[in-house]
Amino acid sequence: MKNKWIILGIALTIGAAVFGCGPTTPTVPPTAFVPPSTSVPTTVPEAPTAVPTAIPTEVPTTEPEGPPTGWLLYTNSYFGYQFYYPPEATISESGVDGYPTEELPEGKTPSEYMAELQALYGDTLCVSVSYGSGYVNFSAPANAGFRYALCGRTGVGVGTMTNKSDTIVIAGTSYTATGFEFVGTDVPCDLLPCHNETMVLLLPDDTRIEYGAAPVDGVTYADYLAATRPVLLQIVSTFIPGP
Repeated sequence: MKNKWIILGIALTIGAAVFGCGPTTPTVPPTAFVPPSTSVPTTVPEAPTAVPTAIPTEVPTTEPEGPPTGWLLYTNSYFGYQFYYPPEATISESGVDGYPTEELPEGKTPSEYMAELQALYGDTLCVSVSYGSGYVNFSAPANAGFRYALCGRTGVGVGTMTNKSDTIVIAGTSYTATGFEFVGTDVPCDLLPCHNETMVLLLPDDTRIEYGAAPVDGVTYADYLAATRPVLLQIVSTFIPGP
């Protein structure tokens, strides 16, 4: 009888374990699903950092004004072009310094051909205007590519060059001059031998106009920009092509 009750107790214990009547590990109810919000955030996002906008160069739509009162007129005796310049500026002219070897005509010696070119062009191939801490060089069409005479800057040295451009109106037509600002390696580098610029304007007839800062000691690039550069641009804008 005693063994019968033991067997019955074991059976009840197993039944409780199988059918859940006994203690079990509590089940954590699932978290209710919350749909994503479609409302607009109430916080205001930070404004993006402003990007500088380049200011376009305004090209005059009317004829440029005449030269300032008192300016002098230069006329090239061979090519016929003209320009105005301040009376305190200095004008220098130069002619043939050499020629390409393949250009030597058959039957002529180098000295004979050089004398012929010099007699033909005289001192009209390169005209330089020196003003303040700057200059303007006019190279004639026949001297395209500095064929006969150097008429501009030929080297810059070691440093950094930054491209730049100007819009200039000549005889009612707008042209773009291109060039660079040069900064050397000296410290400080604010004087013109170290910090300067060179700009070139090439006209359709191969006239080459170069202007920029001369390597003048004791003058800063900032001084050149303030006092000399505006006058150089005026000189270039007075250019009158030859017939």
